[in-house]
Amino acid sequence: MKRCSLVICLFTLSALFAPNRIAAQEKENDEEHGRGIAHLIGNWSGESICVNKDKFPACHDELVVYRIVKASDKPNLLTLTMDKIVSGKPETMAVFDFVYEAERQTLSSEFTKNNRHGIWEFAVKGDLMDGTLATLPDQTIVRRIKVKKDK
Repeated sequence: MKRCSLVICLFTLSALFAPNRIAAQEKENDEEHGRGIAHLIGNWSGESICVNKDKFPACHDELVVYRIVKASDKPNLLTLTMDKIVSGKPETMAVFDFVYEAERQTLSSEFTKNNRHGIWEFAVKGDLMDGTLATLPDQTIVRRIKVKKDK
């Protein structure tokens, strides 16, 4: 009888502490995978370089600032305001919602605008993001982007 009571007591205690252990493991996984989505929120600065000026003659290399905020409706959705720097001041070029994939550490946004279909894709590596803009469906790379999180 004492053994049965002890087993029940231990089982009850383990059930009480299991949610805390699961939450701690989820937090560890977030930290291992780029500290979670919260780490992405803020300003990111760098450059956006045209890679195919023959096919896209209107494309110009730019200094950029991307402002990232959490979108309110989905847990893995972020809104990026994409600015280029003109005469030392930010000029908004576009605003897109991006899907964040924690396992792959990527951000992506497929869009259609003014009869152009494309996809922005970024790989997150700590405080750095490398990305591309490609046309769809042919996946021709238009731009390569390198940005660093502002402190």
